[in-house]
Amino acid sequence: MLSHKSIYTTVFALSLALVSANARNITINDMQLPNSSTFGAPGIGQGGEDQETEPRTIGNQAWDLEAFTLNGNQLRIYSGYNLLAGEHPYGLGDLFIDVSGDANWQPGTDNGLFGNTGNDVFKFDYVLHFTQRSGISIGTGLYDIYKLSGTASEQFKQTEYKSGSNPYHFLPGHQSTAQLIGSGQMLVNYDANDTIVLEDGTKVTGGGHYIGGIDLSFLAPGEINSSTLFKITHACGNDSLVGRVPDAGSAMTLLSGAMAGMSFFTRMARRKS
Repeated sequence: MLSHKSIYTTVFALSLALVSANARNITINDMQLPNSSTFGAPGIGQGGEDQETEPRTIGNQAWDLEAFTLNGNQLRIYSGYNLLAGEHPYGLGDLFIDVSGDANWQPGTDNGLFGNTGNDVFKFDYVLHFTQRSGISIGTGLYDIYKLSGTASEQFKQTEYKSGSNPYHFLPGHQSTAQLIGSGQMLVNYDANDTIVLEDGTKVTGGGHYIGGIDLSFLAPGEINSSTLFKITHACGNDSLVGRVPDAGSAMTLLSGAMAGMSFFTRMARRKS
């Protein structure tokens, strides 16, 4: 017979498992194929984005944007590329966010280079704009948060080599409809290990790895959902990283089933005690 203690221990263990399941690798393929033939083509890991760069680009760890993970409202970027200092001669771009599911992020949306494009083309909802750009560095990772309206007056800088990775960064001098709603800092740690096992058991390889943390608590309730997408690249567009929040339906089904099961076992234990 199950005791109350063993039931509650089981409940606790299942709860921990469900919480851990919320910390997941959300990387998807950036849809630029075939990948660089000089660097682990066609890519490995979640979304096939580890050990790859874009077609006809430099292929090595120093340019590899590897993975996005999401745990609640905490987003992490895993990268062989130096997120803060950049890699000569190109720096990191801004982080673009879509919460409505209608962003035109795929290659071919904007085929231009070196110029500007309006957000009426891309339809992103937010951008985290790094404010300490100096040369190829973004300083200590400080950023301003803008809420976007999908208009042509919200101007984005194009990449300089791979147009399929557009856009590169936001141009705040053109923000007639963009609203500055907050600020923050991307804190970056370095892990010299060749392989890192992520929260959900997936891996990034090739070491070392820069890990950038971003707090998404500025998003309104419900804006982290199965439509939410994140996108970032560097000035050349040598690699593009895209993440999408997976459908939470399966997790909710598991949670409901677990709670129903625990309720049944609790009632049975009470009857027999």
